[in-house]
Amino acid sequence: MLTVHISGDKVVNDEEARRIEVAGNVRILAYTSDPDTPRVAIAAEMVTIDTAAKVVEARGSVLLRTGQGAFRGEDLHLDLRADEMRMSQAVASVDMPQEGDRVFRAFFRGDEIRWDEGSVLVVVNGLVTPCEHLDDPDVGVSVGRLVWNSDTGRVTVCRSKLHFLGVGIPLLPRFSFRHGGGGTGGNLGYGLPGYSGYDGIYLPFAYEFLTTNSGWSGTTQLRVATRSHLRGVASIVRTDRNHDMGIWFSRQEHMTDDITRLLAVSRLPEVRYVRHFDITEPHSDWEAGVSAGHFHERDEHTTQVRSDSRASLWGRYVRNPDQKQKLDGHWYGAQVTQNFYDRGTRFRDLSVDAGIGGPITDDVNGSLELIRHHTTGASPFLFDDVDIEWEALGTLKWQMTPRWGFYTDGRYDVQASSLRDYRLQLSRRSRYLTWTLGYRFADESIGLWVDINGLTGGTAPAETKPVVTQDEVQLTPDWVHEGSVVDIK
Repeated sequence: MLTVHISGDKVVNDEEARRIEVAGNVRILAYTSDPDTPRVAIAAEMVTIDTAAKVVEARGSVLLRTGQGAFRGEDLHLDLRADEMRMSQAVASVDMPQEGDRVFRAFFRGDEIRWDEGSVLVVVNGLVTPCEHLDDPDVGVSVGRLVWNSDTGRVTVCRSKLHFLGVGIPLLPRFSFRHGGGGTGGNLGYGLPGYSGYDGIYLPFAYEFLTTNSGWSGTTQLRVATRSHLRGVASIVRTDRNHDMGIWFSRQEHMTDDITRLLAVSRLPEVRYVRHFDITEPHSDWEAGVSAGHFHERDEHTTQVRSDSRASLWGRYVRNPDQKQKLDGHWYGAQVTQNFYDRGTRFRDLSVDAGIGGPITDDVNGSLELIRHHTTGASPFLFDDVDIEWEALGTLKWQMTPRWGFYTDGRYDVQASSLRDYRLQLSRRSRYLTWTLGYRFADESIGLWVDINGLTGGTAPAETKPVVTQDEVQLTPDWVHEGSVVDIK
């Protein structure tokens, strides 16, 4: 059952043709008996409703609000049966719910904006930005075509240019990434030049592509630097609720061992499979995995090269994994890893851990985790060796002012009374962007990067207004009364 409330200067209801025409100061509210179907509110100069096909056509300064977003354009085609919408010369704002009560609002402008099957947003010849002012956004992407599937989180962009603080940067002809889509979402980041003791001045590049409707994604990350050869990592991965599988290739991948020696590791290649188990207990995470690969490792201090094949088995249990990820609450767990090497050696690490985190004061949050390792055997590689028995991991986050923040974390060898590694980060937030300057002791690196608030880096979204406010088009309007109701079966 489709219920439609109609108000206008002139309403003509042709029952034989099953067609309603409304002209002048038109207001429409439509909803079905299905509670999962969002309400649709429209304001326009002229509206035609095909009650048989459940299609709404609107013209003349059209305003549209749904549970998915707000739209403003010249004309509108709305198919309520297929849950499809098309608007020309349009601007739109779409709300993307995040954890807690936070909402990231994205803004769109295009010659045409479509919403297909209730989950696929298409923008043709337009602009995408988190900024409320579309004429001169701090950051945004102009696109020939953009397709975002909110169910899978897949975003595909064609013929695009990045707009950043008034500068336009042409991007790849076509690229894809994921944002949202349940537990499969990823973060979109922009790399800026940085400096490390190993690389010198470096510039990172990243590209992610996804095959249509297969669930597989591929990622390539490269770093071009003044002191080192070209190096990077490539992967092809498939992830779903219960399984992760993939293959990884790398050339001189930058790693550090437990005592911060700089390593260059090549995977030629490595395959990995992880099985996640659904346990009836809701606050626990269980997984088991297996991997196999051939590796080259070079110690940058001694130029010593190690080469061997490795097969690895592991199992892991975490109590309160969400609290561990957010460093808020308490958690504990255990993991056992067994490695086999082609030259006959073996290495095993059994570790147990427990941690606690949360607010210390109104402006300071911190966490502390204690880990106990028990190892047997030996590994020919430094990157997968564990030479620490008791270690403590700590974090401290201080929101100094609404704009300025400070973050540090560290790794401490309890038995040796030695600080193994630490990071220092100072960040400044503007309305839409957060700039961060950071230093890491392990690789002697200094970096500068920028996050889009609400989209990357765990930053909170900016407070913005939708392009059509509740006062302009109300989803629960005061004008609705019994005389304005039309029920359509």
